[in-house]
Amino acid sequence: MIGALWTGISGLSSQQQALDNESNNIANVNTIGYKASRISFADQMYQDRIGKGSKILDAEKLYTQGNLKLTGVNYDMALSGDGFFTVVNTRNSGASETLYTRAGNFRMGDNGTLQDAAGNEVQGWMMSPIDSQNDVTSTNPNVSVFNTNYNKLLGTKIIRHGTYVETITAKATDYTTTAKSDATSIFSGDGSKTKSSKISDVEEAIKDYTFWLQKLKDEPDASSATSISQISQINFKSGDESIISKDGDQIYVYIDGNKYSQKYLLTSSSQGFREDLWNSLGAAGQALEPAENGLVDPATLVPAPSPTTPAYDAAIAAYDKAASKIATYKALADMVSQIPGLVATMAVDSTKNDTFNTTTTYNDSTNSADMLKGIIQIRSLIPGKEFTISEVAEESSGTVIQGNFQTTSFAERGSGIAALETSRDALSKLITGKQQDVYTPTDLKLGTATDFNYGITIYDKEIAKVIPVPNTGAPDYNSAPINITPVASVDDLVTGINSNAELSKYVEARNVNGNLVINTLDSNYDVEFTGSMKYDNAGTLTPLDVNANYSGRKGAGAEFIEIINKVDQTASKGSLQLRLDTLGISDSAFGEFSVDNTGLITMKQDGAEFAIGQVAIAVFNNNRGLNPMGDNLLGKTNESGDPIYNLNNNKTAKVEAKTLELSTADLSESLVNLMVFQRAFEANAKSITTSDELLNTLINLKR
Repeated sequence: MIGALWTGISGLSSQQQALDNESNNIANVNTIGYKASRISFADQMYQDRIGKGSKILDAEKLYTQGNLKLTGVNYDMALSGDGFFTVVNTRNSGASETLYTRAGNFRMGDNGTLQDAAGNEVQGWMMSPIDSQNDVTSTNPNVSVFNTNYNKLLGTKIIRHGTYVETITAKATDYTTTAKSDATSIFSGDGSKTKSSKISDVEEAIKDYTFWLQKLKDEPDASSATSISQISQINFKSGDESIISKDGDQIYVYIDGNKYSQKYLLTSSSQGFREDLWNSLGAAGQALEPAENGLVDPATLVPAPSPTTPAYDAAIAAYDKAASKIATYKALADMVSQIPGLVATMAVDSTKNDTFNTTTTYNDSTNSADMLKGIIQIRSLIPGKEFTISEVAEESSGTVIQGNFQTTSFAERGSGIAALETSRDALSKLITGKQQDVYTPTDLKLGTATDFNYGITIYDKEIAKVIPVPNTGAPDYNSAPINITPVASVDDLVTGINSNAELSKYVEARNVNGNLVINTLDSNYDVEFTGSMKYDNAGTLTPLDVNANYSGRKGAGAEFIEIINKVDQTASKGSLQLRLDTLGISDSAFGEFSVDNTGLITMKQDGAEFAIGQVAIAVFNNNRGLNPMGDNLLGKTNESGDPIYNLNNNKTAKVEAKTLELSTADLSESLVNLMVFQRAFEANAKSITTSDELLNTLINLKR
């Protein structure tokens, strides 16, 4: 009888625990990510083949998939399949504790990290810190993050590589408002562009940049090769072979099937032009040109012979013809420069030869004698983009004389990251452009001033410091400007500046249509400098201002920045930071949060989407071995084993965005179980009372 009492008591205990477990299931019927548990009963030891009651072997969690509910809340996530979110409890003092959960009702914490409802920080592959030297390409050394001034989104792509995900994003300040037309009086024949053509160039370059971004996204591991720009030359006949000489004549060129023609520009030559042309021809040219064009030493034209003599008229007509031809060539070059993606300049080959030679280099030149040769160099501003020249000719009174054309650098399309970088650099140059300081002969007081002093202040990228150039060297970098004397012409200043080894590392001086132009180099096109030109005025150095009307940027005059940020899936895991300012991407903290089915987190701001982290999904060999710890959290045990993380969360649960996993507790099933356990409890109680009555009967028999 005593055994029956203990058996009934064990049954009461087992059923009570079963009732407790089922009550817990019912209590958590609305708990996000909750997994229902069940009791595993077992019979106890036997004596003479009669059992001694029941016991609870385990209250085991059933890791079945819960129903998914679309909430529309950005930070909500649900797991569809096997796996657990990883969180770290950093609220308590001492070492942090790593725990696991299926509850994805997350939020952004006060410190910007992704957290669960209890403030535990969600773990994953973090965005690598941005290296301002290698990950940021900025034309403004003071700007390394996106700010509100950069309101033109040029391109953005998230690119998935084998072991990492990177985002490449480029922005610019408003180039449509900063772009200005080049002054044709200064830059005609030297790539002169209007405001609208500069904007068109930028837009063509943006198309090319976005193309290579998409190409890299489609083929992230493609071989890398640089794109090469096309450079071609066209040549109109000069000297006696040239037939343009009067109103109505024209020159033309066909580019990509389109005809670009320029009417002959009747131009009167000035005394200054005559002297410049005569001097620039040199001794050899003077010996040749008079026989072909009737040029004579302009010094003999002032004041004799008399302006009324036929010899004087013929001499002036020869110079007027030369000036008109040059004006016509320059005007066509300016016209070609308005074609989106192309720029044309007057040029001369390095050997100063009239004949074409594809093995030599052609240099831009607005020297009168050079321009008289009629060579125009056309360059593609978009690397890898080809243009086709099909005809070059002069036309006069129905007679057409064909010119020549050639290509000295053929367009080659690159591939991979190198092609993208080539396209980016071209886009950046068009948006920003070289700084150009312009001094006209009047600004320089040439003819009066003969002694000059020049130096600049410029940002040096290598040492990340603004320094004067020339200078005395580190550590003080004291200013040491150069003296240029004697100066009789713009060419003397050009030679003086370019011959200085320090200045030539940063800037280049050019004679452009008789004006002094000082500009940055291709290697530092984006850097601004401050020039200091002074002339000796009776023993006192007097500053000369640059010409504000003509100086400025050769490009659109805006600023460019590209930022590359990376999520390395082979790196260690940590708390996921969501604030873009903390991450060093933008000066504005927040964006639109989203997550894809691999757990990759992106933040969208002003049209740009940045991959900033990836939620890590842990899987275990034995989920039922995890230890429930409350607050929707589970802890690992020896039975569960250590968590396993797969690259890119491969072969783990799929992450469902804006969704939550509901509790797997089944209310109707639990209510049925309550009744079953209640009946079992009552029956066990009945076995105890029955045994008690039998014991009382036995005791009464003894009495």
